[in-house]
Amino acid sequence: MDIPAGPLSASLAAFSRITGLSIGLPGAMPRATSRRVSGAMSADAALRRLLRGTGLRAVRLSAAVYRIEPVPAVRGQPVEEPPSPPPGGAELPAADIVVTAQKRPQFLANVPLSISVLAAADMPGGIASPESRNIVSATEGLAMTNLGPGRNRQFIRGVADSPFNGLSQSTVAVQMDEARVTYDAPDPDLRLFDIDRVEILKGPQGPLYGSGALGGIYHIVTRKPDLDAIAATARLTSEAVQHGGIGGGVDAVINMPVVDNRLAIRFVGYRSYAAGWIDNVNRRDDTNSSRTLGGRLALRWRPSDDWTVDVGGTLQDLNVNDSQYVLASDDTLERDNAIAEPNDNDFRMVNATVRGQLGDMRLLYAASFIDHDVDYTLEATAASPFFGLSGPSAYRNKREYKLFNQEVRLSGGRWLVGLSYMHAKTHDIGTIQQAQGDPQAVSIEDRSATEYAAFGEASFRLFSLIDGTVGARLYHSVTSDENDEQDGRRELRLHKTVLSPSISLSMPLSDRGLVYLRYARAVRPGGLASAGTPGDSRFASDELGTVDLGMRRSSRDGRLSASASLYYTIWTDIQSDYLLPNGLVSTRNAGRGRIVGAEAAVEWTIGGGFTLAAGASAQSTRLTHAEDDLELEDRRLPIAPDITGRIILSKAFSLGDWRALISGQANYIGHARLTFDQDLDRKMGNYTLYALNASMARGPLTLTARIDNLFDVKGDNSFAFGNPFSIRAAEQYTPLRPRTLTLSVSRAW
Repeated sequence: MDIPAGPLSASLAAFSRITGLSIGLPGAMPRATSRRVSGAMSADAALRRLLRGTGLRAVRLSAAVYRIEPVPAVRGQPVEEPPSPPPGGAELPAADIVVTAQKRPQFLANVPLSISVLAAADMPGGIASPESRNIVSATEGLAMTNLGPGRNRQFIRGVADSPFNGLSQSTVAVQMDEARVTYDAPDPDLRLFDIDRVEILKGPQGPLYGSGALGGIYHIVTRKPDLDAIAATARLTSEAVQHGGIGGGVDAVINMPVVDNRLAIRFVGYRSYAAGWIDNVNRRDDTNSSRTLGGRLALRWRPSDDWTVDVGGTLQDLNVNDSQYVLASDDTLERDNAIAEPNDNDFRMVNATVRGQLGDMRLLYAASFIDHDVDYTLEATAASPFFGLSGPSAYRNKREYKLFNQEVRLSGGRWLVGLSYMHAKTHDIGTIQQAQGDPQAVSIEDRSATEYAAFGEASFRLFSLIDGTVGARLYHSVTSDENDEQDGRRELRLHKTVLSPSISLSMPLSDRGLVYLRYARAVRPGGLASAGTPGDSRFASDELGTVDLGMRRSSRDGRLSASASLYYTIWTDIQSDYLLPNGLVSTRNAGRGRIVGAEAAVEWTIGGGFTLAAGASAQSTRLTHAEDDLELEDRRLPIAPDITGRIILSKAFSLGDWRALISGQANYIGHARLTFDQDLDRKMGNYTLYALNASMARGPLTLTARIDNLFDVKGDNSFAFGNPFSIRAAEQYTPLRPRTLTLSVSRAW
């Protein structure tokens, strides 16, 4: 529960949204003010606190309905009574999870699509390891490359086009609150500290998000300023990597109301050093260490009970000293490189959101601007002859991503309409340089995309037990590409109008779940390929459609919940980044693909403090029709493993005044392949990782310890790629991070 103090009517409405319970009363709602209610508690306890001091009480009429009425006077004083027990002694229904990635608050139990929600407290390692890779280990269907922090790409349900970081638009859109974070940039690996949850929407999300959402949405929901309470949290972390070094960090949160119940600010700051574990025999040990410095500043203003304004800024600087691949074999942690390969990822964002009530409708306006720079260096000696050089050389790539997005939408009980404008611009320059020479530009590319869109979604009752949901997005995109290479300058401008529809049918399973059938479609615009691309120098738009049959169910007491889904995807004119002979990256259409998959997850509160969580996914991904210049023996789509599985067993107990939790986790990653290219294809995956986690809390103090890669598993290969200029000359391996011990202590005020 987190219900701010304010008018009783608004507090009861928030209570209903969180719990899914209905509240009614005869006559008009009394003018009363409720106090703030925050923390983990039962619905009954929360309702008692909301009504405390108002002269009202709640009487339970059925399992999901309360009536508010005056408390009978005793000796002239009001008496506060707990809500009446449910009829027949039945247990209270468990509260639903509220999700917002569908652009309006919805109960997870009622959303007719495949979605995974991971609360901050449920992440592997809890707050001790707030990184994107922890979301991957706890979510079915989500995969990620392993080039290193700030250079990875995410993929959902096998919708994976390439491991190479070219300029093609991402298949997964990263979203923070109402702000779109990426268009064609890699995952910025924003530190997941002081967040509420991460929502993973699986399958094409074109109807609500437009282009770049072929695979789905990775939605980060941050904690907002508290208008009523001064609060702070500080945490110290240390880590030790076997075969590597020692790292650590500090994180802090400060929440400060400026005007009670009207204005507050919240500041999040963090600084960390992650130890490396790759040794460069020509330079030094543990070269792939990294440093992260960042923070968020949020301001919330509530000018009236019906309107809220949120303004914020986010910055993060991520610097990695060297890359994390090796050449000899997957059993070694050494590489012989004469040139360091650092990576610098600088992220800046400002955003604003205004939301309020217009009669029975909700209005929301959101705007955001992203300034994201990625700068990396690679040894390019093997490719020197392609650029008229001889001897050792280094390639440096500098990219500047800018993204402006604004959106306005209206929503009612079961409908949503909106308008949006997005402009994305990318400037990419690649240079090659020898030790004593000047930098030589080998490619300069400018790409911009503008999208104007109108979208909407509505749900309605078709039959007595079947609901229908129809959504669509009509948008017009204008893309402009300019390439300035050794072969000359070329330009291309494309206009495309796209209709992305979705339709779903759902049927409730008693009062704690549903079964659904959904179809959705998404499109990515085409563009201009590199001058070195054989054949046509343009690549066409690709389109993807998915049919998803799924169910979600939980027991009445909330102790057991399960979800499962089957999905079938057709992907035409697949855009795929690939390597030219000189090691640079271009884009082409690889052909037509098909994905068939299944996934399931279950969480069971066994009793005695034990909880079991498990999940698995299996998929078959195939390139069913290849373009003429692609001759393939292995037709699997790249990156995505064929099978994954996870299991977590935890035990909660007390040690005197301390609350303790221990858990063990195992993750299996199945076989995968690197790329479509026959001469570059490498196998990877097929390993199991184990972890242990323990935490103890007493009052405001929390202690956490975690061991990742418990048995120091080397694995076959976590990722079979590191340097595009030398991959043809030798095998490349990305070892798993060795056994790592992380300790943290946090204190709240």
